[in-house]
Amino acid sequence: MLIKWETKFETGINRIDEQHKQLVAIMNKLHENIIIQKDGSLVNDLLMDLKIYTIDHFTTEEKMLKKYNYPAEKEHIEEHQKFINKVSENLFDVSSANLAKGYRLVEFLKDWITDHVLMHDMEYVTHFKKHHTFLAEIQTDIL
Repeated sequence: MLIKWETKFETGINRIDEQHKQLVAIMNKLHENIIIQKDGSLVNDLLMDLKIYTIDHFTTEEKMLKKYNYPAEKEHIEEHQKFINKVSENLFDVSSANLAKGYRLVEFLKDWITDHVLMHDMEYVTHFKKHHTFLAEIQTDIL
């Protein structure tokens, strides 16, 4: 398992936490396929799943950041775009014949998701906690 879900990843926003868990599950499948089974045959399908799901998740987050006037919204969105670009760059580039690139990609994904959730996402959670009504409203009004 690449990433084990832990409470330290929880934002306290149910929909965001569920989406993060799904992203971790897709990344764990990539890890299983590339690192454990050493089989790149499903990598492109999994990367496409990751890209599609990530875009959906980022859209949810970005609408929330905009609606609640998160001051670092622009920077946060730029981080999202870097991730999408990295996944897109690797589509159709990782195969059973090119697993070394897959290894590097898995490490990037692990580092990115843990750093992004634990640092960047927790920054907006801290911002929202300063405005107590935001967190309560977000739980019921998540986009």
